[in-house]
Amino acid sequence: MAPKIPKASLARGLAPDEWLQPLFSQSIAAYFDAQPILDPSQSKTPPEIHQYHLGQALFMDSKFEAQRFRRDMAMMARHDDTDHLSLQYFVRGRNQVVNGDAEYVEQPGNIFAVNLAYEIEAQSEDSEVLLLILPRELVRREIPQLTDALGGIFTHGSASAQVFCHHMMALKHSLSRATTAETAAITQGSLGLLGALVQGGDITASAAQQATLRTMCSFIDRHLRSPELSVESLCRQFRCSRATLYRLFKPLGGVREHIQRRRLMACFKAIATQGHRRIFDIALEHGFVSPSHFSNMFRDYFGMTPREARDAGNQPSQMVTRIELVQMSAKGLGGSSAKEDAELMWQWGYTLAQTGTLTTE
Repeated sequence: MAPKIPKASLARGLAPDEWLQPLFSQSIAAYFDAQPILDPSQSKTPPEIHQYHLGQALFMDSKFEAQRFRRDMAMMARHDDTDHLSLQYFVRGRNQVVNGDAEYVEQPGNIFAVNLAYEIEAQSEDSEVLLLILPRELVRREIPQLTDALGGIFTHGSASAQVFCHHMMALKHSLSRATTAETAAITQGSLGLLGALVQGGDITASAAQQATLRTMCSFIDRHLRSPELSVESLCRQFRCSRATLYRLFKPLGGVREHIQRRRLMACFKAIATQGHRRIFDIALEHGFVSPSHFSNMFRDYFGMTPREARDAGNQPSQMVTRIELVQMSAKGLGGSSAKEDAELMWQWGYTLAQTGTLTTE
């Protein structure tokens, strides 16, 4: 019989209550810096989180008191492999979010895309939240229309929203019994359902359009350094009209805009991680021929200059590993196991994009 899906948990009884908030913060530190709004000494209910590794995705079932969540450009530069898409269903509670240039309120009745490719400032009430974490390459390949999604995915309270909310609840109740042999089917089934609901309309036509868009996005990413990359070259390559191309890329904000975003993101990653190279050499390599124009576009998109992005990438992480501040001295409380599970959840989030496969150690 196949083993059960790997699971890591933090909950009351697995460690002393006063340990659970710092352990919770560590478990999600690949995505956010999380801080409780109340002083921990005033906490009535410590946070709880159960995380399942689905091979190509992660599922989380979490409960927590009011929190502040933050992901800034310095953190993004240091953790550029965790630019995942977090699909979130608030079973109860609310979360006021600023994500990139979008502002939205997460609440029951919809699925929300919290996009880790953009800065995040958020403040939540006491909440219960289900999350499906998808690495960016998986999103780009399977549901490319959600690559740059921010905020509510469906019309609030719509039938499509309710169908996927119920699906998230089904995952919550069934994953503890599922085996590793079922992970691929669970992940692909979830992505297929999501893609069909997002696209709407004729599912057969939707599948064909999504396949074409996936192929085009992959082609664009492979040719970001090519000066020939343009609307005209894409039309020639894929033998389609401008009207067809514009229609396919409309969910992504437009084809020219998508190419520009992908080039800027590639420049950001290279600037933050390749300190030995001149910044404008990187920009020129990706089709930006004017230093001042590139600098202005970069600042408008990321909220920092290219030089600041490089400095942020060179800085050591300022995040305090709060687990190390917890004295694991109590006997019989499972504290060491809770610490290991928190570290494992952090590792799963950090390595998800790198491996795309099951990581259990």
